[in-house]
Amino acid sequence: MSAKWRALQHRHRYTYSAVIFPHSYLDSLTQLTSNELSQKFCHQLKQFASLKSIYAQVNHVKSLSTSFNDLLLGVDDANLVSIASRLYLELLFLENSLPLHKTLLSVLSKNRKFWGLIGGCFRQLCEEYGALHGKGKRFCVSRVALSMMSTPKLGYLVDVVDECCVLVALDVVAGLNCVVAETNGLARPSPIVMEQCQEALSCMYYLLQRFPSRLTNAGEGESRNELVPEDSNLSEMVVSVILSILKSTAFSRDCFVAAGVSFCAALQVWLSPQELGYLIMEGVFERKICSLVGYTDSGYKNARSVIPYRGDFCFELRNVSPLSRLCFIRGVLTAVSRVVLNFRFVVETEGSNLGGVDENGKQSSQSILYDCILPELCHYCENPSDSHFNFHALTVMQICLQQIKTSILADLDRTTQSDPISEDLGARVLRIIWNNLEDPLSQTVKQVHLVLDLFLDIKATIYRGDEYVKLKSFLGKIAADLLCLGARCKGRYVPLASLTKRLGAKTLLGMNPKLLFEVVQAYVDDDVCSAATSFLKCFLQCLRDECWDTEGVDRGYEVYRGHCLPPFLYGLASGVSKLRSNLNTYALPSLLEVDVDSIFPMLSFLSISVDIETGLICPTLSCLEIVFSIEQKVAVLVSLLKVSRSLQLFEGDVDSCHNPAISEEGCMMKEQHALIYLKGIQAKIPAEWLVLALTHVDESLRVDASESLFLNPKTASLPSTLELNLMRISVPLNMRCCSTAFQMKWGSLFRKFFSRVRTALERQIKQGNWQPSDWGKNESASLCASDDESTAIRAENLYQFMKWLSAFLFFSCYPSAPYERKIMAMELIMIMVNVWSIVPPLQGKCEVLSTENLYIISEGLTRPASTMLLVGSIIDSWDRLRESSFRILLNFPTPLPGISSESKVQEVILWAKTLVCSPRVRESDAGALALRLIFRKYVLELGWIVGASVNVICHTSEPELPNGRSQKSKSRFPIILYITSLIEWLQAVVEQGEKDLLEACQNSFVHGVLLALRYTFEELDWNSDVVTPSIPEMRDALGKLLQLVMRITSLALWVVSSDALCLPQDMDDIEDDGFLLQTPDEIGTPSLALEHEAKDLTYKEEAKPTAQIVMVGCWLAMKEVSLLLGTIIRKIPLPTATSSIDEGAADLAMDRLMPTSDAVLDVNQLEAIGNHFLEVLFKMKHNGAIDKTRAGFTALCNRLLCSDDPRLCQLTESWMEQLMERTVAKGQTVDDLLRRSAGIPAAFSAFFLSEPQGAPKKLLQRHCADADTLSDVEDANVQKSESDAKLSSAKIRVEGVIPTVHAFNVLKAAFNDANLATDTSGFAAEAMIISIRSFSSPHWEIRNSACLHTQPWSAEWLGFLMCINENLQDVLLQVPSIAFICIQRTESRTEWLQGAQSNSNLASIVHQVYVLF
Repeated sequence: MSAKWRALQHRHRYTYSAVIFPHSYLDSLTQLTSNELSQKFCHQLKQFASLKSIYAQVNHVKSLSTSFNDLLLGVDDANLVSIASRLYLELLFLENSLPLHKTLLSVLSKNRKFWGLIGGCFRQLCEEYGALHGKGKRFCVSRVALSMMSTPKLGYLVDVVDECCVLVALDVVAGLNCVVAETNGLARPSPIVMEQCQEALSCMYYLLQRFPSRLTNAGEGESRNELVPEDSNLSEMVVSVILSILKSTAFSRDCFVAAGVSFCAALQVWLSPQELGYLIMEGVFERKICSLVGYTDSGYKNARSVIPYRGDFCFELRNVSPLSRLCFIRGVLTAVSRVVLNFRFVVETEGSNLGGVDENGKQSSQSILYDCILPELCHYCENPSDSHFNFHALTVMQICLQQIKTSILADLDRTTQSDPISEDLGARVLRIIWNNLEDPLSQTVKQVHLVLDLFLDIKATIYRGDEYVKLKSFLGKIAADLLCLGARCKGRYVPLASLTKRLGAKTLLGMNPKLLFEVVQAYVDDDVCSAATSFLKCFLQCLRDECWDTEGVDRGYEVYRGHCLPPFLYGLASGVSKLRSNLNTYALPSLLEVDVDSIFPMLSFLSISVDIETGLICPTLSCLEIVFSIEQKVAVLVSLLKVSRSLQLFEGDVDSCHNPAISEEGCMMKEQHALIYLKGIQAKIPAEWLVLALTHVDESLRVDASESLFLNPKTASLPSTLELNLMRISVPLNMRCCSTAFQMKWGSLFRKFFSRVRTALERQIKQGNWQPSDWGKNESASLCASDDESTAIRAENLYQFMKWLSAFLFFSCYPSAPYERKIMAMELIMIMVNVWSIVPPLQGKCEVLSTENLYIISEGLTRPASTMLLVGSIIDSWDRLRESSFRILLNFPTPLPGISSESKVQEVILWAKTLVCSPRVRESDAGALALRLIFRKYVLELGWIVGASVNVICHTSEPELPNGRSQKSKSRFPIILYITSLIEWLQAVVEQGEKDLLEACQNSFVHGVLLALRYTFEELDWNSDVVTPSIPEMRDALGKLLQLVMRITSLALWVVSSDALCLPQDMDDIEDDGFLLQTPDEIGTPSLALEHEAKDLTYKEEAKPTAQIVMVGCWLAMKEVSLLLGTIIRKIPLPTATSSIDEGAADLAMDRLMPTSDAVLDVNQLEAIGNHFLEVLFKMKHNGAIDKTRAGFTALCNRLLCSDDPRLCQLTESWMEQLMERTVAKGQTVDDLLRRSAGIPAAFSAFFLSEPQGAPKKLLQRHCADADTLSDVEDANVQKSESDAKLSSAKIRVEGVIPTVHAFNVLKAAFNDANLATDTSGFAAEAMIISIRSFSSPHWEIRNSACLHTQPWSAEWLGFLMCINENLQDVLLQVPSIAFICIQRTESRTEWLQGAQSNSNLASIVHQVYVLF
C-alpha cells in the first residue's frame, strides 16, 4: 500500500503546484488599454492566473497564446504591444512555468513585424530577473534561455540570449553555487531542485558550445560586473561550480551526467585538441606521457596552466566518487572529438626508458579510447556498487563501443594492429555481457544487448575479407554458448536475433533442430515473451528469405511452413492456458506478419472450409503425425480468429449462412455455419464450434472467443443477428466467474463493445436510417425511410438487445444473489453508465431524436425502488459490492430518486449513523459509505447543509440566513459544517471512551467515525473552487481533529503495544485472586488449590471476551487513525519555501511566494503527525495496523521530501535519528523482538520508499550501511562467560543482541520489498556475508534472524525455477567475497564433521553452506 501511495504522489506531481503570480504582475494588468483584443488578452491572463494547478494551466495556455497572437496581428500600437509582450514573456520567468514554455514560445515566430520590440522586452526581462537584481528565483533566466535555444524558428530571440550570455551564465553559476552551499550544509535538495540543476547544466553546455567567446572574455572590460570577484573571472567560476558538483554526493545521477558533459565542453573552450588529449591522458588517467605521435611541438604539456582554476585540478578530478568519474568519462566520450580520443601517446611503462622504449626497442603507444577508457569501464562493469551504477556503467560502455566502431570505420586509429581491442579486453567485455544477460532491470538488459551488438559489429568490421572465417568461428562459439543457456533465459534472445542476421537461421537450426519447439514452449513464462518475440520475428524472416533463395518462392513457402507451423500448432493445442494466451499475444502475430497466407493451411488442417486454391494448402501439415480433438481444434481456431482480428485480416462481422429468421431459434444452432472473410476469402465455420468456444471450461479461451466474435475494429458496424444470439448465450453463463483476471478481461471486452454499440447507433441516427421502436410512445414518430431494411433491422435488434442486457444486469443484483453474479453485474453496470448517462432524457421536450437523447438503458434502473435497492446493497458483506453500489449511485440523478426530501435524507443519515456505531467492520464501513454518498450528492453537488453529529440536521442552504445573531458562530460553507459535525461526533465518542473504554469498544469505539472522516477527505479536491475559499476554517477544523487523534492514541495505543501482552484477566478489576496461588501455605493444601484452579478457569472464560473486545476496538481505532492521517497528508497544500537568491529581499520574497494562508497544516503540526506515526510504530504489535501506519508515514515523508522547503526535508532527518536511537537503545528485552521487531522494519521501509525517484537515496544508502554495520557482530563480541550469561530475567539478553536482530529484520524487510530491489542491490553481498558469519553466533535470536534474512537474498540472486547448483556457481563467480567465505566456512565445517579438510570442488560442496551453518 505504501508503494501505491508513493506512485500516486509521482502521478500527481503537478496537482499540488501552479504558476505563482506576484502581486505586482497582477497589478500591472491594468496597464492594458480598453482595446477589444487587449481586453480579450487581459481576460485570458486573469483566467489563467486564477487556475490552481499546472494541469489546468496547461489546458488553458493554448487559448492564452492564441489571444496574444491575435493581439499582435490586429494591433498597430507599439506601446500596447510592448506592454502586452512584456506581460506575456514574463510568464516564462515565473515559478513553475516550465511545462508551459513550449506552448508560450510557439507563437513568437509567427509575426515578424514586432520581432525587434519583443526581443527588447525579452532582453529587459533577462536583466531584471538575472542574478544581478535577484527579482526571480534561481535558474529562472537560464531556464528560459534553454527553452529559447531549444525552440526552432526563434533566431531573433536566440540572438538576445547571445547578447545576454553573461547574465545567463551568471544565473547558472549563482544558482548552482547556492544549491552546492545548501548541500554542504547537510540540506537535502528536492527532486524539483535536482531537475533545475540538470536544466541549468544543460543550458551551460549550450552556452559553451554556441557562444564560447563571450564566456572566455566575460571578465574583461565592460563585461565585468559586480557578481564576478575582482580576482576571478566567469571562466573560473564555471569550472569551479561544475567541479564542486562532481565532488559532491548529494546530486542526482542525471545531474552528474550533465555536469560531466558540460565540464568536457568547458575544457574544449580553453584547450587545444593536443592540450585536451594530454590533460585527459596524464591528468585524469595518470599515464606518464613521453610524446604525442605525429606532433613534435611539446607545448601541449602546459595544459594545466591554461585551465582557469586555482588548485590542483587533476588531483581533485582523480579523487571524485566512482559515479562522478564515470559521468566525466561519459562526458569525454560525448563532447570530445574522436580525433582526440584516438591520439596515440608514447607512454612510459614498466621496463621502458624515459623515451618510452622498452628492452626490445619498441615504444609503447596508447590512446585515450582503447587503453584508458575501455579498461576502466570494464573495471566498473565488473565491480558495480549497485544496480543503478551497473546500468550507467553499461550505458557508458555502449557509448564507448559506438565511438570505437565509428573510429574504425573512419580509420582514425593509427595503430598497426589488426584488432585494436586486445584479446584480454575482448574476453572481459564478453564476460560482462554474460553476467548481465539476466539482470532484473530491463533497461540494463537492453544496454547489454546494445553492447553485444556493437561488439559484434566491431568484430565484423575488423575481420573482413580473408579473415571472415575467424569471424564465423567467433560467432559460432557465441551462438553455441547462448543456445546452451536454455529456452527460459530471456537475455539470450536478442543476442540470438543479432547472430541470426549474421550466421543465418538455418545455421542455428543445424546447431539445434528443436530450436523452434523450445522457443514456442518457452512462451509459458511471461518474462520470456517479449524477448523471445523479438528473436522469433527476426528468425522467421531470415528463414523465409533463405528458403526463397534455395528453393524458390513457391517451394520455399512449403519448406518454410513445414519448419514453422508444426511448433505453433502443437503449442496452441497443448491445453496450457498461459502458453496459448501468450502465443496469441506475442508469437502468432509475428508468424502471420511474416507469412500472412499461412493462416489458410492452418484452417484447412482444422477441417475448416476455405474457398482458396489447393496450391495454398501445405502438404507438410497434412502429414503431421497428430490428430486433434474437437476441443483442440476449437482452441486453435479461436487463436487464429483473435490474431486475425487484431491484424485486420478478419473483415466484417460474423454472419450466418442461413436465413436470419431461422438463426434465432436456439435449437437450430447446430445446423448453422458462420460465415467470415479472411483477406476477402470466404471461410465457413460450424456455429456449434463457436458455441463450444463461448462455453469452454478455459476462461481465457472464452474471453478470446468473445473478443473475436463481438468486437470489430470498424466500430461503426452493427453486430449481426448471429453475434447477438451468441452473446445471449455467453453473457448468462459468465455471470458467476469469480476469477479476478477473467472479470478484468470481461469488463474490458464490454467496455469496447459498449463503445461500438454507441458509435454504431449514433451513426444510424445521424444518417436517418433508424429510430427506436419505442420513441413514439409520447409523440407520434415519423417512419424512417431506409434503402437498406436489413440495416434498420440490425439497429433495432441491437437496441432491444441493450435494453434486455441492462435489465438482465440490474435483475442480477437481487438481494440474495450470489457474490460472483452480483459483482459481475455491478461491474458491467458501471461500465455501461460510463458510456451512456443513466439519467433518462425528457422525450416530451425533444422534437427530433438525436444522439444526445438516445437512451438504451432500462427505464426501471433509475426508479426510487431501484435506488433504495442499491442503497441497501451498501451494507453487503463484501467490500467490492459495497464500493460498486456506491460508485453506481454516484452516477444517479442528484438528488437521488426516492431520497429527494430533507426528511428522507435525515432518515438515511440516522440509518447510516446506526451502522457506523456497529462493532462489525462491514457494517461500520457501510454506514461510512452511506454518509460519503450523502456528502458527495447533497453537500458538494447541491450545497445542502447537513450535520451528522449528535443532532442530525439537513436542509437546503439559503442565500441569506434568517437569524443573523444566532448564526454568527456557524460557518457559511456547507463543507465545513459537515466536517465540523463529524468532528463533534468524534469528540463525543472519545469522551465516552475516556470514561469507560470497554463500553465504548462495545459500540465500535471511534473506528466508524474515523472511517467516515477518511471517506469525506477522500472526496475533497483541494484545488477546487468549492474547497479553496474554506481553507482558513478548514485549518481550524483540522487542528481540532489532530488534538482528538492524539487523545485517541493515548487511549488505544497501550492496548496494542507490548505492555498489553500481560492484560489483566478482568478489565474492570485489576486485582486477581489467582495471584494468591503463589503463597507457600496454599501450595500444601490440594483441595484449596483445586478449588482456586477451577474458579480461575471459569473466571478466565468469562473475562476472555472482554479483553478481546477492547483489543479489537483499539487496534481498529489505531488502524483508522493512521489511514486518516495518511489520506489527509496526501493532498493538502503544504508550506512552501521562503528563501530566494537575495535573502535580504524579504518584501520581494513575500511577493513571489504562495501566501501562507494556502497551507492547511504548519510545520509544527506536520512534525506532530510524524512523531505520532513513529510513536505508533515503536509501540504497536499488530501487523495489520502497522502496515496501515507505514502507508501513512510513507505518504507523509514523501510529501516532505518532495517539497522545496528545507524545514520540511529536515523533519525526515530528525525522525530517522529518533528511529536509529530507538533501534540501538540499551535495556531492550525479548519482548521488543515480538513479531519480527514489529514496527521498526516498517518505519525504515517507510523512509526508504518515500525517497523521490531520481534523487540520491541518501536515507537508504546511509542506513542500510548502518544496519549492515550493526548486524556485523563477531563471535567474540557476543560470547560471554557462564557467569555473565546468568542474567536476571529470561527476557534479558546480552547487550547488543537485540539491536543486531533488529538490524537483520530491517534488512530482511528492505530486501523483500520489490520497489527497493534495485537500490538495495549494492548491499546484498555484504549483507549475505554478515548473515553467513552470524550463523555461528551462540545466540539463537541472531542465528534465526540471519537465516530469515538470507531468504530474500537467495530468492533474488538464485531464483526459483533454475537449477540451484548452476546458479550458485554463477553467483559465487560474480561475488568473490561470498565465494571466499563460503569456501572458508564449508571447509571448517567439513573438517569438523569428517576430521579432515574437504577436497571436494566448489560445485559439490556449495549445497552444504546453508545446511552446515
